[in-house]
Amino acid sequence: MQSRKAVSIVIATLISVGIATAQIANELARGGSISWQFLSGEYEITGAISQSGTFDNSDPLAFPLQDLNNDGVALDVLLDLAELLPDVGLNYQVPLIATVVSDDGNTAIIRWTGALSPNQCIQVDIGTQVEVLITNVEASLQAAVTRIACQPDSLGQLPRSVTLQLVPNGGDTYNYLNAQGYLFCIQQDFARVNARIFNMDWIGRGGGIPKSLGNVNDDCIVDDADLLAVLFAFGSNSAAEDTNNDGIVDDADLLTVLFNFGAGG
Repeated sequence: MQSRKAVSIVIATLISVGIATAQIANELARGGSISWQFLSGEYEITGAISQSGTFDNSDPLAFPLQDLNNDGVALDVLLDLAELLPDVGLNYQVPLIATVVSDDGNTAIIRWTGALSPNQCIQVDIGTQVEVLITNVEASLQAAVTRIACQPDSLGQLPRSVTLQLVPNGGDTYNYLNAQGYLFCIQQDFARVNARIFNMDWIGRGGGIPKSLGNVNDDCIVDDADLLAVLFAFGSNSAAEDTNNDGIVDDADLLTVLFNFGAGG
């Protein structure tokens, strides 16, 4: 009897640990999007030309979280280089696939990596306009994700309150943007150029529970307050309680709150 009880305790413990280890990543995915701002970084160009310098901060961006590799986990993002580096001329979107490196329920380490091969001759601005055949672009971001108190998005990009902060983790090994190509679009070794952005500093915000999941009062939990708000607005066209934005507060919105009741608690 005691041995069976001990086994039950071990199994229950393993289950609880398993739930905890996925908690931060699940919370990030549940939010549906993250806000992100590039703060600073250095760049270096080598090969046919030699140049280096620094980048100032960019405008904050919002990244919808997607399932780009069809693995059933919506944590991937499309990194739009035209938004990140608007003056350079790299009009590409790099699909960054997420990998949860670790998640102990308190801190998650999440890595996003991706690459593409445009093989396209374009004009880029490196202080002067030059033609470059871009052959390869690769990027990586790695974040330490931890909880913060429910609060409005400090970067001003998300329409909901957030509960998670993202900061760089892993240094230049996992936070970089590299590009390779040929100067003047001449595919010869003497024209080869390599560019990299490194020593990157950035911040991000995410998590929380969107209205679409029943958090109509934006307090980061689906509870009695949301249920009562939907019930009091039932039959009206109140946008705040219309979880699916179909123009009416009805059974569908009530069911959304009920199905997600307790989320965030």
